[in-house]
Amino acid sequence: MRRRSLIFRYTLLHATSFVLVLSGALAFLYWSTLSAHETELDAKIENDAEDLHDKLARVETVTEMAAIVSRTTSRRAGQTTVYMLATKSRQYVAGNLREWPAGIEKRGDLLEFPLEGNESARGRAYDLPTGDQLLVARNVSERERFRILIRNAFAGALVLTVIIGVSGAYLLSRRVSRHLDEINQNSEAILQGDLDLRMPETGRGDEFDELSHNLNRMLDRISTLMSAMREVTDDIAHDMRSPISRLRSRIEVALLGKDDPIEYRAALEGTIEDADAILSMFNALLTIAHAESGEPRKSFEPIDLRKIVSDAVEIYEPAAEDAGLTLTMDESPSVPSFGNPSLLGQAVTNLLDNAIKYVPSGGHVRCRVETSDGRARIVVADDGPGVPDEFASRAFDRFSRLEASRTSPGSGLGLSLVRAIAHLHEGDVGLFDARPGLAVSVDLPVREEA
Repeated sequence: MRRRSLIFRYTLLHATSFVLVLSGALAFLYWSTLSAHETELDAKIENDAEDLHDKLARVETVTEMAAIVSRTTSRRAGQTTVYMLATKSRQYVAGNLREWPAGIEKRGDLLEFPLEGNESARGRAYDLPTGDQLLVARNVSERERFRILIRNAFAGALVLTVIIGVSGAYLLSRRVSRHLDEINQNSEAILQGDLDLRMPETGRGDEFDELSHNLNRMLDRISTLMSAMREVTDDIAHDMRSPISRLRSRIEVALLGKDDPIEYRAALEGTIEDADAILSMFNALLTIAHAESGEPRKSFEPIDLRKIVSDAVEIYEPAAEDAGLTLTMDESPSVPSFGNPSLLGQAVTNLLDNAIKYVPSGGHVRCRVETSDGRARIVVADDGPGVPDEFASRAFDRFSRLEASRTSPGSGLGLSLVRAIAHLHEGDVGLFDARPGLAVSVDLPVREEA
């Protein structure tokens, strides 16, 4: 693992924080346990001392006090309690302690004093009404052994926990690092030109799988766009060859002919028509690219889909009459949406233009707007010849045209532009058999704001 890597730094930070927090928790637990143990020990000493002092205070002779102390000592033989009844001059009278400890002068406070064999006791001294003295204590050497036991146990727990924590952090970091290394390696290979390579997915459904899945979707999208770009380049080269060749041939023929102004004018008019067709094709391609970029979303505004369709129908009614067609709009509700009115209007006019172009004279073209399950649908239907089933699957591809219409004006970009505009508005398009004729639908979301 590289020392400067983010994974290494996070692992080191996690391990250090874990050790510090755990050390603080164990230290608090250690001192709390010892404090509780000492408090319990002092309470027992107090109880023993008060109990024995009360018994001795009720008798008047040293002999009776000695008997009580002896019985108490015998009854608690083998325990850690220490008793000593002494005269005023601290001479031994009774108990299991033979000599008054040095330094036990102050009465009433709990004090510690040494015993034989490097042991120690903790207790309290009393002055009895007879002038004699009583010492009640407990051997606290066991406390030190308990303290050592607790300290060793906590130290062992700390070491074990640190090992487990650091090991867990290291293994986790290695797992994270391994996934990131795989993604980085695959990314580098993709940068080097292996565009078919994809990010690994384990199938566990974790964050790395989600990241890999999204990256793979992005790569698939990029691959699709690149393939489409190559197809568009090929299609442009193919479809542009004819008008450019015609344009050049017309100019060349005009130059080789006689200096006739009429022929020159006819050649120039034909040249303008070919140039207009080329410009129309390029404008359509630019509009499609602009829509697919998502840039027009910045200019979205509240719109009424019925008004957009009715305006387009009103514009194309004269063209339909000239073509001998009937163009009508069915009764449709007002449908609010959010989008670019200019682009949506262009999508509808492209559909109307196609219908008027391919429906024979005497035919009908009908438009309507309908809603269902929170979606709006713009439908342009006609009773013309329709399209073959094998063409329907590629009707929205760029430069896709029926063989029968190759000689008629057009670039095969109209439906591609409609699809790009629909996708820009989070919608979709479809072709349906109108029985007879063809129906093209544009499905869009119903909403009043983004």
